[in-house]
Amino acid sequence: MRKVIILQARLASSRFPNKVLAELSGRPMISHIIERLKASKLADELNVAIPAEPSEDALANALEGSGVTISRGHPTDVLGRYIQAAYQTGAEIIVRATADNPFVCPQNLDNQIQALLDNPETDYVITEGLPVGVTVETFSLKTLEKLDFLARSNNHREHVTLYLREHPGPFVTKTLHAPAELNRPNLRLTVDTPAELARVQSLYDKVWTPGSIADLASAVRIYDENPSAYEQVATAATA
Repeated sequence: MRKVIILQARLASSRFPNKVLAELSGRPMISHIIERLKASKLADELNVAIPAEPSEDALANALEGSGVTISRGHPTDVLGRYIQAAYQTGAEIIVRATADNPFVCPQNLDNQIQALLDNPETDYVITEGLPVGVTVETFSLKTLEKLDFLARSNNHREHVTLYLREHPGPFVTKTLHAPAELNRPNLRLTVDTPAELARVQSLYDKVWTPGSIADLASAVRIYDENPSAYEQVATAATA
């Protein structure tokens, strides 16, 4: 089965415009995310699904030479954008990733793909317990097509799997659980604001070196040693 990571990305964020290209350890944040997703041992392709608006051309240009394929679709109907990307890439298993998560975990990604391969009756796999911004979602093309048929509201179209999470009845779901060393569901490692970027940057400075991917377990351990210091960094960024 063809397994494709579809990374949704855009520049037009209301809370933090252009955040996917914001500098993180001297590189655009999205380049770290792409590097981490490409560390998957099971995925066959990484596609970046971006809006087909001229205002997003700078993002498309920034992705050139990064070893990804690009699909461009509706700016707000992200579910429709995923259907388009899935058909374009021939995906049979889709991993949904978002471009505001610079600590996304490739091992968790592969665990989800394997769970779907091992349980072909399953429609959707998610992982509980990981820090916010670390997990992905994995589902079959059939599940995506079912969502495309069932999800009608703008909110459900924009958030792709929200309909499934609110109406799980028609779907067979499987939940994986974070290992003990990564079980920190209250730790935010996503980037929705400049303050969250500052927190993530302070951790990246300690665990990332060029040519590697930042070690998630090390980042969690370092945060746990002095959480108030990293929250102060985030607070200072908003002052």
